[in-house]
Amino acid sequence: NCESFVELYFVQLNHEAMKLIKEALIGTPFQKFVFTSNDNGDGVPAGMSVDAILGIVESNKRLRKLEIGRNRIGRDHIERLCSAVYTHPALVELEVFNCFEPGFGDTMLTSLLTSDDLKLEKLVMFSNNITSAVSTVLADFLASNPRLKELDLEEDNLNDSD
Repeated sequence: NCESFVELYFVQLNHEAMKLIKEALIGTPFQKFVFTSNDNGDGVPAGMSVDAILGIVESNKRLRKLEIGRNRIGRDHIERLCSAVYTHPALVELEVFNCFEPGFGDTMLTSLLTSDDLKLEKLVMFSNNITSAVSTVLADFLASNPRLKELDLEEDNLNDSD
C-alpha cells in the first residue's frame, strides 16, 4: 500500500513559480500534503499563500493528511480552513504548527472542537499560542468520546492546572 505525497519545505520561489506549482497540484491526487516554512519565521510571505494551499486541499479528494507549519494563518483563513477540514471526504489527519498569532490558535481549535462535522483521527496544533481559554471546550470535547485518537497541543500556553 503506497502513499503518494507532496512535501514542500522552506520553499523560497517567486510568486509566479509558486503559482505554477499550485496549478500543477490542483486536481492531482495524492494522500499527504506538507507545506512548511512559507514565511521564514519573520511573517513575510516567501512562497505559497494559505489560499493556494486550501485550493490544492479542496481539489484533492484523496488527501488524508495535511501539514502546515510556520506559515501564518490569519483570522480570515480560519473559517475556510475549518470548512475544508469538515467537508473533505478523506482528510483524517491535520497538523498545524507555529501558524497563529495569540488568540487565533484558540479560535481555530475552538472552531474545530465545537463542530459536529469533525472527522479527524489526529489533530496536532503545537506552538500555536493556544491558551487556557479553550480549557472548557477541550474538556467537553474529550468527554464526548470523540473519533479523535491523537491530540497534540505541546508548546502551547495551557496552564498546569488545566
